[in-house]
Amino acid sequence: MFAYIGAALKIIKLFCIPGAPIGKKVVIFVDDLNMPKLDTYGAQPPVELLRQYQDFKGFYDREKLFWKEIKDVIICAACAPPGGGRNPVTPRFIRHFSMFSIPTSAEHTLKHIFKSIVSGFLTEFPNEVRTAAEAIVASSVEIYMRMSTDLLPTPAKSHYIFNLRDLSKCIQGVLQADPGTVRDYSQIFRLFCHEAQRVFHDRLINDEDKRYFNTILAEMSQKHFSQTVDPELFESKPILYGDFMKMGADPADRMYEELTDMNKLQTILNDYLDDFNLNSSKEMRLVFFMDAIQHVTRISRMVRQPRGNALLVGVGGTGKQSLTRLAAHMAGYKCFQIELTRGYDYAAFREDLKQLYYSAGLDKKHTVFLFTDTQIVVEEFLEDINNILNSGEVPNLFEPEEYEKVLAGTRPAAKDVGIAENDRDGVFAYFISQVRNNLHIVLCMSPVGEAFRTRCRMFPSLVNCCTIDWFTEWPREALFSVARRFFEEIELGGDEVKESISEMCVETHLSVSHTAERFYNELRRRYYTTPTSYLELINLYLSMLEDKRKKLVGACDRVKNGLKKLLETNELVDKMQVELVALEPQLKQKSLDTEKLMEKLQIDQEEADKVRKVVLVDESAAKEKAAETEAIATEAQRDLDEALPALHAANKVRG
Repeated sequence: MFAYIGAALKIIKLFCIPGAPIGKKVVIFVDDLNMPKLDTYGAQPPVELLRQYQDFKGFYDREKLFWKEIKDVIICAACAPPGGGRNPVTPRFIRHFSMFSIPTSAEHTLKHIFKSIVSGFLTEFPNEVRTAAEAIVASSVEIYMRMSTDLLPTPAKSHYIFNLRDLSKCIQGVLQADPGTVRDYSQIFRLFCHEAQRVFHDRLINDEDKRYFNTILAEMSQKHFSQTVDPELFESKPILYGDFMKMGADPADRMYEELTDMNKLQTILNDYLDDFNLNSSKEMRLVFFMDAIQHVTRISRMVRQPRGNALLVGVGGTGKQSLTRLAAHMAGYKCFQIELTRGYDYAAFREDLKQLYYSAGLDKKHTVFLFTDTQIVVEEFLEDINNILNSGEVPNLFEPEEYEKVLAGTRPAAKDVGIAENDRDGVFAYFISQVRNNLHIVLCMSPVGEAFRTRCRMFPSLVNCCTIDWFTEWPREALFSVARRFFEEIELGGDEVKESISEMCVETHLSVSHTAERFYNELRRRYYTTPTSYLELINLYLSMLEDKRKKLVGACDRVKNGLKKLLETNELVDKMQVELVALEPQLKQKSLDTEKLMEKLQIDQEEADKVRKVVLVDESAAKEKAAETEAIATEAQRDLDEALPALHAANKVRG
């Protein structure tokens, strides 16, 4: 707060005192004064800081540690009565103010204001439609009064907070009517019913509250429109409106019309989905059952409205993000979502906000900022988003150089609407108005736990400045459609089998849901069965089916290969048998020839044996002769050896 106030003030150069420019005063408006949370000792630090200024006309500079006096600054504050997260403000602070209590506008005042608006808008419509102005306003105001009185916020319904913004949204929705499509009384009546449902009905969390609202709407139909409507028809035959039935149409040429042909609507949505997948790196697989169709038309309506923002509440897997991306694509808007990384912090978040502001304020590009509760690294993220929703301005978002860049880029467009170039505040206010017109925030949150309730209390603009769409559990028809779509391209033996398996998945999921409800009633402990768990059930079945099929196919392949080998072996044996029969005469002849050859060999063997015997006798005689010869040679050598010495001696004597 200190930094924001310091940034809003000028420095008086003569005395170096922060404050208003010479000859002027600065009025600082503090909204929701009693929203800050009480600390341990029951004080509210932001309020105490403001009280310090009121008492001593200054603050301590926490960086340079000196007292900083402030001149010509007036504080104006506003708050709602204590209760619902709002705390009493200390009298030590209140004593500095002149208090004005602004009561709730009387019913006749609201009717007078909004009747003037609606009547002026319907001047170009047929007389039959113009006569409905009073009925529209009276019904809207009475519904608003009864919802505010009868459906009060509770811990489980912390978002049941109705204010004049909701009444304005209902009338604003009616003002989207096109003279070319709304030509009679019944059409303007159905449009009113649709807008009332979108503002009041879509935030209700259970069937009991929805039936109560439908009963009120049926009563208003009979009382003010003279139309008898069964409350059950609002659920069994929902009224849907949209301006996206003509693909590729210019935004200025789109007509807000009733969507009566569900088959055509489903086809158009599938065409949008196919077009989205062609232009997106990540493919989306959506099944457009009735519940999904209603939600995507609601989101499309929210982002197409001037300064339209949405709060989508539902457990994980209900399709909040996917349907938002599709709705942004249908509107021709860019869908931006932050990318969380390891080092993503508050500074990185503010850098992303700057890029969004440049795109929406300077480039005037319609952008949908999709933000989920899983992306809340620090609660300061929601503080900035709360400011964007409430006023469009984030305190101290731009550095001085960036602020000058914004002013320079905005001046030409601001000049065209009559804002002087030297009016810096006016130029920046025009820039903020462009941001609010072109930037549509869609928040996706889960109601599980205390976080959602706490954030609704701490950041009231999440509820007050957004149209709420509560995503309930998927109905049986939705569960069956999703399962049928998953099994559509799977071979299961016939359509009857697919129907049975789809029904089995539905019964399994619903039985777990009923058991979880019984578990909560008996033990007061929650076990959540979400659409994500249902999709996991189907994917688990498909993966197990695929694994089992692979095993069976492998076993079949092995059996086929074995049979093939057996058949090939049998064929080879038969072929060899045929060849054997063909070769049998030759084999017999060869056998006879072999026998004759064996007989001849036997005779030759006998002759050879006789010759061998003779050779053996001769060999024996030769061996004896050789032995005798060797003995004679040995004896002669001995005699020679004896005679040689005598010979050598004689030769020596003679020489």
